[in-house]
Amino acid sequence: MLFAGIILLVAGIVLRNLTELDLTAVLLIVLGVLFKTYYIVRMARSGEYKPGYELYFLFAGLGIFLSGLYLKSQNPSVIAGLLVFTGILLKTSFIVIFIVRLRAARKRK
Repeated sequence: MLFAGIILLVAGIVLRNLTELDLTAVLLIVLGVLFKTYYIVRMARSGEYKPGYELYFLFAGLGIFLSGLYLKSQNPSVIAGLLVFTGILLKTSFIVIFIVRLRAARKRK
């Protein structure tokens, strides 16, 4: 579920930037976010994942990313692109830390 969500999200972002298929791209992005959210919530509820500081990366990344998208739609500029890029980096950091923590928890069992 996690990797399917990541693939859908990336596909939506690429599709949005390379084509005029905005609705399809947004649907892929939303589906990717939903898949990842479902997976993370499922792992937290099962006790396999204990949320920690990495959630700050996720929420900050989402906020910065969405701010960049909004600015890009209003007035495309370098700053908007930098915000989008920074948001993606923070969200990627969250995913990496999440996977590392999940694997470490599984090894302890």
